[in-house]
Amino acid sequence: MSGVPRSGSTVLAAILNQNKQTHVSTTSGLVFALDGMANTWASTGLLRADVKNHKILVDSMRGVIDAFYEEFDAPVIIDKGRGWPIPQIMQAMTEVVGAKPKIIATVRSIPDCMASFVRVAKPENLDDFIYSGHLSEHLKAAYITLQTGYQYDPECFCLVEYEDLLADPKSQLDRIHAFLGLPDFDYDFTAIDGTSVKEDDEEIHGYAGMHDIAPVLAKQHSEDPKDVLKHHYGTFCQPEFWLDRPRTTPELHDLDLQLTASKMGSFAEGWQLAQKIEKDEPNNHRAAFNRGWYLLRQGKIQEGYQLMDRGRIVGVFGNSPPNSPTPPWDGKSKGTVLLNLEGGLGDQIHQVRYAKSIAARGCKVVVACSGPLVTLFTDVEGVSAVVQHDCCQGVYHDFYVQGMSAIVPLGFELEDLTGGAYITKPKTIKGFRKRIGLRWQGQTAFEAEHQKKFPYDLLFSALEGVDAEFISLQRDEGAEACPPWVKQVPLDTWEDTRQATASCDLVISSCTSVSHLAAAMGVEAWVIIPVMPYFLYAQEGETCPYYDTMKLMRQEVFGDWEAPFTKIKERLSEKQALRRVK
Repeated sequence: MSGVPRSGSTVLAAILNQNKQTHVSTTSGLVFALDGMANTWASTGLLRADVKNHKILVDSMRGVIDAFYEEFDAPVIIDKGRGWPIPQIMQAMTEVVGAKPKIIATVRSIPDCMASFVRVAKPENLDDFIYSGHLSEHLKAAYITLQTGYQYDPECFCLVEYEDLLADPKSQLDRIHAFLGLPDFDYDFTAIDGTSVKEDDEEIHGYAGMHDIAPVLAKQHSEDPKDVLKHHYGTFCQPEFWLDRPRTTPELHDLDLQLTASKMGSFAEGWQLAQKIEKDEPNNHRAAFNRGWYLLRQGKIQEGYQLMDRGRIVGVFGNSPPNSPTPPWDGKSKGTVLLNLEGGLGDQIHQVRYAKSIAARGCKVVVACSGPLVTLFTDVEGVSAVVQHDCCQGVYHDFYVQGMSAIVPLGFELEDLTGGAYITKPKTIKGFRKRIGLRWQGQTAFEAEHQKKFPYDLLFSALEGVDAEFISLQRDEGAEACPPWVKQVPLDTWEDTRQATASCDLVISSCTSVSHLAAAMGVEAWVIIPVMPYFLYAQEGETCPYYDTMKLMRQEVFGDWEAPFTKIKERLSEKQALRRVK
């Protein structure tokens, strides 16, 4: 059982548990355990090629499932988890259970889902709650996961709309029974026992009562989501793939269409829609941020960054500006400037470059960044001191500047950008063979990672026959997919990662922080990017004006990852041929 959060999966699970023919779990971690095994299955060519090993893996996954539910004797076991619609998991389960998986997915209008979060959490500050990222990103990620799985194989899904479940529960349960092949059962919708699906919401989610359900199946509120979410309502309006038509207003629908066009690579259409939204909704900050991306694509650096700066208002960059009594730096004033780095770790690695330019204008630069990066930035030219974000309030400064926006007061245009190295590259010992570092996945917690993720085997296959030593620069999520011919090295700290990256002659990476680090040290880096890339890579072409040693391996068609890996294989062949000539 899966679906989008706050769409009725918990109450549906409690209802189904009335039937002795079924057992529905609370939200379990089973799918995450299987995901690690499925990653190995999908990405390691050896396992696919070796029938014996492949069978062992399938049997092992089946054994994990059997052990997980050993104590339950109901004929039908339904595991509840958001990860079941992941296509890779669906593919794996087809072999494990010998048939396509059956996924019951509860769905609901996205604004209704978010409004439900707000009703339960009762936040003192709605703005802070919405853009904290915790719940909103969870909702968006679940939506994308479900949509991706449904597009992969819609026959695997029984979609149950929340409103339909409330209005006519018997017909919805009849649909589920037909889907699962269960005999009829007379459910009681006025005596629902929620104890079978009780979860420790306060400890797990930080908010008590997230999974509490009433004994009677009925609508529990009368508030319109527009009233609950106020001016944030538009953030959560998007086309809902399970409906015949999107449940949006025309103005909001335009933004959704623009985002979809951009992701699909229909940039002319996306730009037209962006201009229309500017006329219709001049105060839509998310739309302004999107227009900024298009202006960067056109080479209009100042205009683009000024518009992207409005993304901060709606929490696009993740962390908040410092609560500083000092004024923003204007690009001319001299004094101590707090350079507050924003976004993920890769974003911050990119932004620290501007310390040199700020210092060149007669300023002392104090950098505020995420804790793991402090030691990485201490010897960057122009940096006088480095502090963690949490400590920056106590550091004296005359002005502050946000990392994402630093280019604006500096007044840089496209021709002013320089791509030279700015992070110290430590000396390393290299062998006789060329060394290639590999990074194939970022953090799936970030919404954009779903667009950047490619099948691992495409990368590993492109490297077949290459005369080089390969090392893994992958840590945490995805590290289990490392093939045996790729050497694993310590990556416990960012200093470890710096040493490992510096030892490489070439780094091949998805769009991650490691690719930024490599290029910032002057290491040749080939970055695999989706049709709609990160804003630094918005301009067409293979080169990047921010990094001299970076080459962009672009996805050409949305959903098709063959092109960048064909190019990688060709370039590696050219490099080897060149070495033989020399």
